[in-house]
Amino acid sequence: MMRTCQGARAGQPAVAAAAQVERALVILGADVREHRAVAVALRCAHPWVSLEELGRLAEPPLSEDAVAGRIRRLLACPRAARLRGMPDTESVVTPEMREDPPRMS
Repeated sequence: MMRTCQGARAGQPAVAAAAQVERALVILGADVREHRAVAVALRCAHPWVSLEELGRLAEPPLSEDAVAGRIRRLLACPRAARLRGMPDTESVVTPEMREDPPRMS
């Protein structure tokens, strides 16, 4: 049961991260480096999956830290958004995405 609760708590940030990643792709367009695009595609395709699992899904497999770093660097594109006159990646995160999900009993 504890694993299920932890998974539920981890789900909301993962959905928010997937929304931010999709927004970063819109902002950066063709400027996304291929190695980051792989991590991004995995996150968009599997928003509820842990970073560790995303790394296992990659070909070749990546460490959890590698996946996290690639996504983190991609999300650090607010400057690119400002230069293009576009809303940044935070603009797509709704209050519901930030809330903790209900606790499972």
